[in-house]
Amino acid sequence: MKKTLKELLDERALKFGEAETLADESDKRELTAEERTLFTTRTSEVLVLDEVIASKRQIESFQLGRAAYVGSGEEGNRDTSKGDQRDLAGYNLNKALLAKLDNRALDGIEAEVQQMAEARAKEDGIKLTGNGIVVLDEVLQKRGQTVTLQTTNPGDQGGVLVEKKLQGVLEVLQANTFLDEVGARFMTGLTGDLVFPVQETMPIIQELTEIEAMNDSEILFSSFEMKPARRGTTVPISRQLLIQSSIDMQNFTINAIGEALAQKMNAEAISNLLTIITLANGNLLALGLNGAAPTYNDIVALEALVDGYNHKRGTPKYLTNTKVKAKLKTTQKFTGTNGDPVYNDDNELNGYKAVISNIVPSNLTKGTATNVASAIVYGNFSDFMVGMWGGTEYIIDPFAKKKSAQIEITANAFWNMKAARVKSFSGIKDALTA
Repeated sequence: MKKTLKELLDERALKFGEAETLADESDKRELTAEERTLFTTRTSEVLVLDEVIASKRQIESFQLGRAAYVGSGEEGNRDTSKGDQRDLAGYNLNKALLAKLDNRALDGIEAEVQQMAEARAKEDGIKLTGNGIVVLDEVLQKRGQTVTLQTTNPGDQGGVLVEKKLQGVLEVLQANTFLDEVGARFMTGLTGDLVFPVQETMPIIQELTEIEAMNDSEILFSSFEMKPARRGTTVPISRQLLIQSSIDMQNFTINAIGEALAQKMNAEAISNLLTIITLANGNLLALGLNGAAPTYNDIVALEALVDGYNHKRGTPKYLTNTKVKAKLKTTQKFTGTNGDPVYNDDNELNGYKAVISNIVPSNLTKGTATNVASAIVYGNFSDFMVGMWGGTEYIIDPFAKKKSAQIEITANAFWNMKAARVKSFSGIKDALTA
């Protein structure tokens, strides 16, 4: 009888489990002759099944290659028949990482998710390393559970003990960037290279008599491209943590990786923003040949630079570091008075929210002020676009930190960022705080 891929994977898991149990038992005692024979038989059967499964997957790959969304039911498995639709909510990242660490082939839901992610990467023109596992972020976002068993009190049969949401790595990444706080425009789940139109001029509103002819008012557009680029970071994780089966431990792994990637995105974003304001057509406000302490007048001047190009749309914000914050909290708006400080208790500068991140450098150089100057950026951050493609690729290195009983996981995500309008931002790179 012809077996489905699910049946083959289930059979492999069963046989592998028997062999694994015998291997664990051999650490405690000598196996009997019957047990040694059974172990040899089961491992041989697993190898045969691996070949059959690989062949089966190759045959079915054209179906998985069209998968654009992962989840459960028709939407999540749109390329499978109703009779063969599978719930992917049981995916476990730690289990997949552990299999890769032990040089075992992925099976079950973890194998299916891998194929779907590889197919998506191919669609997006993303080149994977070929020796890691790949997870579409939608899988983890839909991994959350809700337990409804109860008697008279909601959740009294365990529901209150189950975490109701498991975030994906990209979701954790976004939440841990200053970009999310300043209101940058995140675009997730992108496919392929994109070209965005940008309106550069506003139509001229004309006041006319009842029969006066209207002059043409041309609206000018520009465009910019975004394509996926690989970004990676490496985090140490203990093998002991990976073998834990609870959602909490899977969350721990996801958060560790997501936060590490977030730091990389933060650093890249601030570098991008400082480049924008330094360009020949940028809005850089110089405080002095050797830098100077920022004042209220400088803050207002930053706003005027953006206002002059009619780019103060949405809700502009300020971005700087704790040193500038401390300096401006003790700097009066107008000298010689006991007036309000430039930076108020509502975390505002001249009525606009200020976001504080020490990713914003405080070690810039201007003239004789060496490695002590800080940056301040002002702008309409909704014009700063962050595109995110596909999922996250994980590559395991069991050797680099073997002496400390840890493994290293290198996580590759695919994103790019660009300002839609350079003139939507202004900034200072020589603010002195000491």
